Amino acid sequence: MKTRLITSGVAIVVAVALIILSSFFSIVATIALSLVSVILCGEYLSAKKLNKDLKLFIPSLAFALLIPMLSGIKYVCYIPLFIFVFGTCVLSVVFHRSVKTEDMMFSLVGVTLISVSMSALNVLVVTDPTHAAFWLVFCLGVPWIADSAAYFAGSYLGKHKLCPEISPNKTIEGAIGGILGGTLSALLIGGIFNLIYGEVTVYYGVLVLIGFLNSIISIFGDLTFSVIKRSCKIKDFGSIMPGHGGLLDRFDSVIFCIPVVFIFSQFFYLCV
Repeated sequence: MKTRLITSGVAIVVAVALIILSSFFSIVATIALSLVSVILCGEYLSAKKLNKDLKLFIPSLAFALLIPMLSGIKYVCYIPLFIFVFGTCVLSVVFHRSVKTEDMMFSLVGVTLISVSMSALNVLVVTDPTHAAFWLVFCLGVPWIADSAAYFAGSYLGKHKLCPEISPNKTIEGAIGGILGGTLSALLIGGIFNLIYGEVTVYYGVLVLIGFLNSIISIFGDLTFSVIKRSCKIKDFGSIMPGHGGLLDRFDSVIFCIPVVFIFSQFFYLCV
């Protein structure tokens, strides 16, 4: 427990520092999200021991680094996306005797999902640097708070298992607590940034809807990566965060949520 608390404290300090810097220099967010994308993809591939297959591993990490970096430049990011997808397919043909189709698809789907999700967050920050802190906190905070609320609700009230074969500790009561906590956190984050930014209109109805949806989606994100860990026969994706596992163990609930915020931001005002 002590190790987990220390790690959490350090992570919070680092996160706050990055959020503050990103509010003034969007390049900081771009670099940070690109590095996070590389680490997440590295842990994901290592789970299936694909880090030993350099012809898959190196191009995947290169793609994971480039996509977030180039995402702020309109249409340019589609170039490395096509090269990665097409290149992976070419590798599967040229090295068909040594590269398994399941490994190729595992790499292609997971790396694309993770890196595109990080890219979507970078686009929000780069295209709206004035509200960079809001985008970072909202995209990451809602699923993380929902996860924490689910943990505490499940610990004290949990009686009915949610998905025992995938994640034995998750309960229906915990899931409900997580959804409520995540939805309320969207309101709280909106209110806090309304005070910080001053003359700004926050569309709380849209934030609540996103908070509600992402609280549910975060559960499926967590369970999806739990299935992957079980299939790879590992407990955690890494050990970069002592007491918590790998970085992907903390971002599994976030990866599916960021694109939802991005999609809503393209059709609805969240704050102006």
